[in-house]
Amino acid sequence: MSAITRPLTPPASHLRPFDVRRDLNAVANLVEACFADTLDEDGQRYVEQMHTAARNPSYLRWAANVADHISMPLSGYVWEENGYLAGNLSLIPFTLQGQRRYLIANVAVDPVYRRKGIARALTNIALEHARNRGASAVWLHVREENIPAFNLYLSLGFAERARRTTWESNLKSPHLASLGESWQSSGVTFIPPRSQHWPQQRAWLERIYPPELTWHFPFNLNVLRPDLWGGIYRFLAGVDVRQWAAERERKLLGVLSWQPQPDHADHLWLASTPENEELVIAALLPHARRKLAQRKRMVVDYPAGRGVQAFQDASFHLMQTLIWMEVKIQDQG
Repeated sequence: MSAITRPLTPPASHLRPFDVRRDLNAVANLVEACFADTLDEDGQRYVEQMHTAARNPSYLRWAANVADHISMPLSGYVWEENGYLAGNLSLIPFTLQGQRRYLIANVAVDPVYRRKGIARALTNIALEHARNRGASAVWLHVREENIPAFNLYLSLGFAERARRTTWESNLKSPHLASLGESWQSSGVTFIPPRSQHWPQQRAWLERIYPPELTWHFPFNLNVLRPDLWGGIYRFLAGVDVRQWAAERERKLLGVLSWQPQPDHADHLWLASTPENEELVIAALLPHARRKLAQRKRMVVDYPAGRGVQAFQDASFHLMQTLIWMEVKIQDQG
């Protein structure tokens, strides 16, 4: 552990800004090699898109001009060893509550060159980059099982802000009619969400999906409004959403929203309270899967450690748990 946290002053020639026209293909190779065991279908598609973009001169010219202005991984830093690109860190700018921030992503170091302080050097220069551009904070996320990386970021001043688990539906699951049996004697009934439900649903959604953790998702509260204004917004935006509410004795327990995506899995947004979420998950997820005839996989992003047994009973499996971390630039002096 001490090997990756000891101070390192690298030769300047080893560390340089990422050049999308020169480095994109090499970075795609590095990301693919470093994360081969954890890349899902979307991740593999992302790497393929990087390779394709690297062969498109028009895209490369455009990307070089907008790299530090749009929320895409087009800027950052790389580490070279004798002309070989051995490390990468991407910087994604985004604005939240009127303040400029950065997300650190794609931190990858070739296994042969690990434990030499390369990741530390890349992260330090990324923080300097953000500070020089007036950012208020830098965010990143790391897999829960990646303890060395987590400790590295702690040592650089990052603080844990949240842990989020991605749950994915199993396509090869028991017959849908047998799912969710545990809730059937609970008195729960299903209804379409109504306009009078929206203030409560919105409050739950804002608590479960705070903007600092979901800005990169296709999550938009206006899309989920179950009233006339929500219908108009969905029509104008060309967005398809289906929603189901669970209630008991006319008391709203929770709402589940389904939003189709062009990727390998559709998104589900779950609104409830910690007191009711086990019951809501156990009831609504199987109900939605039956109504949708399990068209393709579905994913749910949810606070880690909550509703675990209910997700599993609904035939969802844990894909990953990410630790979200933040460092406030003003705290770095």
